[in-house]
Amino acid sequence: MAGTGKRENKEMWLANGLIVDGTGRPGFHGNLLIRNGRIADITREPVRTEAPAMDCASLVIAPGFIDVHSHMDRVVAFAGFENLKTPFTDQGCTTFIAGNCGNSAGSLRRSSRFVPRLALDDITDQAISWDSMAGYFDHLEKIGLTHNLYTFAGHGSAQVALRGLSPSPLSEAEMASLLRSLEQDMDQGAGGVSFGLGYEPGMFFSTEQIKAVARLVKKRGKAITVHGRAYSLLSGAYRERGGTPHNVLSMKEMIEVARETGVRLQYSHLMFAGTKSHPTYIECLEVMDAAIEDGVDVMIDTYPYHCGFSVINVLMPPWFLSNLPANYHDEQALDRVLRGLSRMPEHGGFGFNDIQLMHAAHPDYERLGGLFVSQIAEKKGMAPERVVVDISEKTGGRARILNHNYSNMEIIDALIRHPACLFMTDSVVSQIGVQNPASFGSFPLLLQYARDRKLIPLEEAVRKMTGASAERMGIRDRGRLEKGFAADVTVFDWEKVRDNNTVTETDQRPTGIEAVFVNGVAMKKEGRVIETALPGAAIRV
Repeated sequence: MAGTGKRENKEMWLANGLIVDGTGRPGFHGNLLIRNGRIADITREPVRTEAPAMDCASLVIAPGFIDVHSHMDRVVAFAGFENLKTPFTDQGCTTFIAGNCGNSAGSLRRSSRFVPRLALDDITDQAISWDSMAGYFDHLEKIGLTHNLYTFAGHGSAQVALRGLSPSPLSEAEMASLLRSLEQDMDQGAGGVSFGLGYEPGMFFSTEQIKAVARLVKKRGKAITVHGRAYSLLSGAYRERGGTPHNVLSMKEMIEVARETGVRLQYSHLMFAGTKSHPTYIECLEVMDAAIEDGVDVMIDTYPYHCGFSVINVLMPPWFLSNLPANYHDEQALDRVLRGLSRMPEHGGFGFNDIQLMHAAHPDYERLGGLFVSQIAEKKGMAPERVVVDISEKTGGRARILNHNYSNMEIIDALIRHPACLFMTDSVVSQIGVQNPASFGSFPLLLQYARDRKLIPLEEAVRKMTGASAERMGIRDRGRLEKGFAADVTVFDWEKVRDNNTVTETDQRPTGIEAVFVNGVAMKKEGRVIETALPGAAIRV
């Protein structure tokens, strides 16, 4: 069931545009009527009306773009801060699919002694006011939303609320309590459960425990999403060396889960960290294709950049993180982790020139945002691997980084073309520090590549970022232009749409997204973003 946002009761025609309805069917020239937040009519015939009309000649009228892998559930829980939300409007996004990578604001609990407050960029926080997923949705509807918000329950957040970041095995009673919490979240509207197997505490969760959660999710008819244990040739997640690439092992692990339990699996943000990992994309896709042919319900998603944001502890192996803070001061552990970090360039083709500090909330690093670890090391006269450990310790592992060298154009082309791949940003906008370009231009760049590189037709590009995403997530009344559906609409110029970010300027507005409507309310009009409206809905499924 879709939520209800704060919307205006207005009527408006989008006239003379190319209707691309999100199904993949050929577009046609026509008109679309918005009334009371819904699509009231779609017609090929000329219209005569006294209702206001926007002339969309030479423009595409499409469903609002659905960000199928978002992390905006934490951001939207704070009233205000529109500057952190409107860049997504600017690029045509109307709905966030959030709560990914095991981290879901809705799965936190006011009553937990481990997470009493919700932080935003480590410089703003607020007391958590909800004690359930339903309470989280109620909170969002009370403060108002700029966009629609659909969320997964986060395995990591639920476990942290239960017992903190402890790496010790869950007791039978704790596992039962965790399952009850995730079940309650789903019963109250979460779309399924997400895992962050590259982060604490998800990295300590066994395959058998994942299967137990997956069976519960399957029983509820919902989906799991996963940040895999590995996205590179070698990692700290598996002991195997010189055999199957670790990112392939990671994908196989989750396909085994989906095959055995029958759960719907969304394998998140498929990427390949380091030049030596890049060729493994072929094997990853072959493994997935074979599983799909065998009846396993698995899909992936991607962004069109060679970089992606994370936190500093994603670089640290599970064994090191399992004994913090003691390992920061254990000579034997330090020597082992520093040797491992120093070998990343040799083993994976991923080096300290690829790790860019976005923001670190610590005096020793707060003025070094934008620099790469190699540059920071030179400034500080430290070995680069020592810088990584030092940042981890001083920021509690939460310093934001932008990792580069995640892919190349051959990979990006292949993923955009792949029929089982959906589109997303995997991003948030920060109050301070370097921005992730995906927050400002992911959807325009996907369209730009589809057009200029002739990868997929316009209609298929739109379907992947609208109708296919809504269908995948079980959203029944969005993602297509259809009478009676919610009036989430993006109007853009197919010939001119483009991303304007560069390597050094990563917060640039896109070109060609002309208008955006969320539940019938204009959030962008004539190329100008409107920051004051709150028409978004909390989508409970």
